[in-house]
Amino acid sequence: MLTYAYKIFIMIIMLYCMLNASAQSEWTHTGRDIENYLPMRQRVQIMERFWKWKRENVLPDVMREQQVDLWIIRNNEADLYYNNEGPVFTSLLLANHEGMTLPSKFAPLGSQQIPKFLLFFDTGQDIEYFEPKDYNDIRIFVESRNPKKIAIGQYNKEQMVSALGVKYANLAIDSWTLGVRWLETMSPEQISIYRYVQGMANDIIAEGFSNAVIIPGITTSDDLNWWFREKYLELDLELENHPSVIVKRRPSHIEIYKHLDPPEKFRDGQTENGINVTIQRGDVISLDSDIMLLGMVTDSHQHAYVLQEGESNVPEGLKEALKIVNNMQDLFAQEFKIGRTGKEIMAATSQLKPFEGIIETELGFHPPPMFIRRFLKGGYMFSHKTYVAGMTSGPGYYPTSIVTNNHKLYYNTLYAFEPHTSVAALGWGENGIELGIGQIAVFSQGGLRYLDRPQETKWHVIK
Repeated sequence: MLTYAYKIFIMIIMLYCMLNASAQSEWTHTGRDIENYLPMRQRVQIMERFWKWKRENVLPDVMREQQVDLWIIRNNEADLYYNNEGPVFTSLLLANHEGMTLPSKFAPLGSQQIPKFLLFFDTGQDIEYFEPKDYNDIRIFVESRNPKKIAIGQYNKEQMVSALGVKYANLAIDSWTLGVRWLETMSPEQISIYRYVQGMANDIIAEGFSNAVIIPGITTSDDLNWWFREKYLELDLELENHPSVIVKRRPSHIEIYKHLDPPEKFRDGQTENGINVTIQRGDVISLDSDIMLLGMVTDSHQHAYVLQEGESNVPEGLKEALKIVNNMQDLFAQEFKIGRTGKEIMAATSQLKPFEGIIETELGFHPPPMFIRRFLKGGYMFSHKTYVAGMTSGPGYYPTSIVTNNHKLYYNTLYAFEPHTSVAALGWGENGIELGIGQIAVFSQGGLRYLDRPQETKWHVIK
């Protein structure tokens, strides 16, 4: 028989669990993507499935789009990548379903030597793959197929041009655009699964921006920064960059808390990443962070508000500011139109009239970083670096050379969409408060749409 006291104890435990579950649901929202953990082996297999589909479907499409019937790729044609590793070559290498690259057919038995050249020829029905042994092999193959247009890399191309001979060298074009189109075009499955990856990032941010992690007056911005790093480590998630945690504080509160955090830590009302301050009531916390999962990288900018004593909700001024920011971002999104270059999109958005209350606003976007997880047969990591390929709002993206604002907008491409918008809000000074929402967006026949859009109407709230 259970004693009365023990029964009461059990009831208290059950009540605690119910309340704890309720509290957790506040920060996890409705997604729960964070619970759908995939082991590493399955992740690699899914990524290889992506590349297999792209070789069978995207490769012929982009070659015909660019009117190229022969594409020759060297393993040393990339000039601005770490260790001369080019993502175009790496992504087109043959590999088994677990990311182990297959050695060259000319390699000695047991060797892990990869091919020097990859050659793809469009027969009109399918794409013929051929691995040349050397430049003489290339010359023989080209003469036997008599292509009308050949795509080759322009970096250190002298030997290739010589091997092609005058006739075929005159038919050669720069393979830059073809390589970008190959890398930037996403499969329907990738786009669908990217929603899960962004949802995972959103769930982590929602947890970090909650009382499960933050105690106002105790937790510092460095504490929060390191919490995110530890959380990513716990979930076996890699990072493109370390998290950036910024605290934004009203001018009057900078004065109130100056004995704890000197005013010089705040420039125009906010800290910079690496400046450690204690998170106080009334602060806005902004995060710029990403996760790497399934070859995809998120790029998230989100914001939380810390309730002041006596507040039960976010002030109306900040609610309205968030609404204005989202409306402005939707206006920017409408300027993504098929065939426009990055320059043309930026020119069009610069002519838009900002909504009332906006102090300053500017669109920014770039393709999200991606990565290829490939290994040599002996187990060594062959590819582990990120690349960025496609159209951007700016002139370039260090350290790669496969991004430019002269590139055109195509369907089934992805963008880290990150406008920066400062809005006037009561008590926040003449510079207002910057509340741009960074998120991953896909451009398709329906226009630009956000994947698992965060903070469309709601703030993250810390009590």
